[in-house]
Amino acid sequence: MLYLSRPARVACLLLLCLPLLILFPHSSWAHAFVIESSPTENQVLDKSPSQVTITFNEDLQSAFMSIKVTDETGKRVDTGKAQLDPNHKATMEIQLIPGVKNGIYSVNWRALSADGHPVNGVIPFQVGSGSNAPTHQAAVSEGSGTSRIDLIAVRWFLYIGLSLLFGAICFRLFILPSISQDKNRSEQHQQNQRPFDTLPRWTKLLWSGYGITSAAILISLPLQASWDAGVSIREGFSLPILGEALQFTGAGQIWFIQMILVLLLSVTLIYALDYSISDRQRRLWGYSSALLTLCLMLSKAFVGHPAAATHPAPAIAADFVHLAAAAFWIGSLAVMVVCLPVAGAELPVSERATLRQAALRRFAGWGIAMVAALLATGIYGAVLYIPAPSMLLNTSYGLVLLGKAALLLVMLAFAASQFRSARQAAPSKQAARGLRAEVSVGLLVMLLTAVLTHLSPGQAPAVPFEETRTTGEYNVTLAVSPNAVGSNEFKVSVQDSKGAAVSGIQQVTLTLTPADPDQDQQEFVLPVKQQQPFRSQELMTSEGTWAVKVHALTASLDAVDAEFTLHVGGKK
Repeated sequence: MLYLSRPARVACLLLLCLPLLILFPHSSWAHAFVIESSPTENQVLDKSPSQVTITFNEDLQSAFMSIKVTDETGKRVDTGKAQLDPNHKATMEIQLIPGVKNGIYSVNWRALSADGHPVNGVIPFQVGSGSNAPTHQAAVSEGSGTSRIDLIAVRWFLYIGLSLLFGAICFRLFILPSISQDKNRSEQHQQNQRPFDTLPRWTKLLWSGYGITSAAILISLPLQASWDAGVSIREGFSLPILGEALQFTGAGQIWFIQMILVLLLSVTLIYALDYSISDRQRRLWGYSSALLTLCLMLSKAFVGHPAAATHPAPAIAADFVHLAAAAFWIGSLAVMVVCLPVAGAELPVSERATLRQAALRRFAGWGIAMVAALLATGIYGAVLYIPAPSMLLNTSYGLVLLGKAALLLVMLAFAASQFRSARQAAPSKQAARGLRAEVSVGLLVMLLTAVLTHLSPGQAPAVPFEETRTTGEYNVTLAVSPNAVGSNEFKVSVQDSKGAAVSGIQQVTLTLTPADPDQDQQEFVLPVKQQQPFRSQELMTSEGTWAVKVHALTASLDAVDAEFTLHVGGKK
């Protein structure tokens, strides 16, 4: 019979409620992208501008940003120092030198997204008329290039280290004592036996996890800083680059916290293995080690896609729970693969087999809780980062996510087989092969997870909007194209019950209220001196859901009000 411990039962009930997070208003996003610039792309100006400004869909980090404005010969015509607008952190700007001559210019920009990924692009413009129009170049908004393999590898090793560390601690604290209780060993034998006597390789596995985790965190800062700054890996180890990363980037500040946690963790682990103190004190130090490892996992969630979410709190919580559940599952499996084959060497063969079966049965109860956590947080993350089902097949992020889900199903199949083998007392060699296969698939799942952290989730597809609402004796039609972040054409028409355009409209006002309370309301007044539909070119500053209220005033001063729900997609 499957035994589900009380903590595991509580975890299942709580974690199965995580999909309710989907009910939170949210929006999906990619890395930062340009929604407005001055000059605009391919714009022809009569006279030279005094500055260049670029506005993005989200706030930027103040580190490693640059704007270089060059003429046709490559000579710079800017003052050399880009900065963020103090009143609008999503806008960076740079002053130009006076007296810029007529000609074609290129604005080469680079910025650091809120999720820590660098983005760059080129915006061409022309000063003065001439036969040489600027060649069309689309502003690059998706990343500064392909993610580096070294960053993915370091993130993968970090996940492996955390799994070995957390799995070893939790296996010793929550699974192994229960096995001993199930075997009804005498109290005297338990007092004379060290906790790791039953698992001879447990200590080495624990310190291996700590070493891998520490090394991955230590090397991550210079590698990340070199990528953010667009310099070589060697330059990433220079003090100026490291200093700017530590002072002005979220990743640098989190790295500092992680290093403190790593140092504290070394102390708690040493005391947890100190057998000159009581068993109760060692267990308290063990719990402290588990807590510090959880803090390391939580700190990781504050950098990357969750931290840049419209509502970061639930996204960070889901990312943390997802990693903790995976680390417990895969780490505990690693303990059973490495330690169980030589466990209880002083015991008879039949009793060693009983020990392995008891471990699998006890782990199964916790495993169900971890699977519940992975499924709940995985579904939430998929809904959050993949705003349209078609993006699962049309984006790199979606394809890798599908691969991760497929491997997770393979792991579940192996887990079911292992539990069945434990209940049927299958041969130990067969059980060992199954455990090794499950751990191998788990490592592949973590590799794909590391890849996902360096991919852009993508943008919600832009679909032109057009709907008609009936209010009293009037029909109001609102059309928005392309219905994406950036410049959009708004068209409003007002007709009577017979379908004829209402004449003498005095005023048309659009009020746009975002679902996100942290964003500002927008209001547009459409010119009415033209024939219907009334048109206006306006700027949408962010994607997501917007409530649009159309207010029109007729010649007889009748108010015509209609409300629409607009779902704005990513940049067209």
